[in-house]
Amino acid sequence: MGIEAIGGPNPEGLPLSEAIMAGDFIFVSGMVGFGSDGKIVSGGIAAETDQIMKDANELLRKAGAGLEKVVKVTVYLADADDFEPFNSAYARHISGLPPARIGIVAAFTIDVRVEMDFVAYVGE
Repeated sequence: MGIEAIGGPNPEGLPLSEAIMAGDFIFVSGMVGFGSDGKIVSGGIAAETDQIMKDANELLRKAGAGLEKVVKVTVYLADADDFEPFNSAYARHISGLPPARIGIVAAFTIDVRVEMDFVAYVGE
């Protein structure tokens, strides 16, 4: 079973990889809605969710996958009241069989509304 990093160096300089491919699985580290300027996108939970899903898809594409290969998602919300607008934004990016998912209300060290991590299966 080979293990290899996907993506570039962690932009925040933290000791983690953006994603790791291990055998037939890709594990994507927690992602928040950073825009191209390195700041959290404006527009609230829906905009942050859209940015995360776009960035996750792009990262997975580097490994020959995409959101369609995601089998598990963990969602961390700053506020449980954001669940409905989050879910609406999230659903726009999911086609076919939705992945298994867990939602957790969490406190963040930066001012974000949502963080997500992903597991994708690329086997046959």
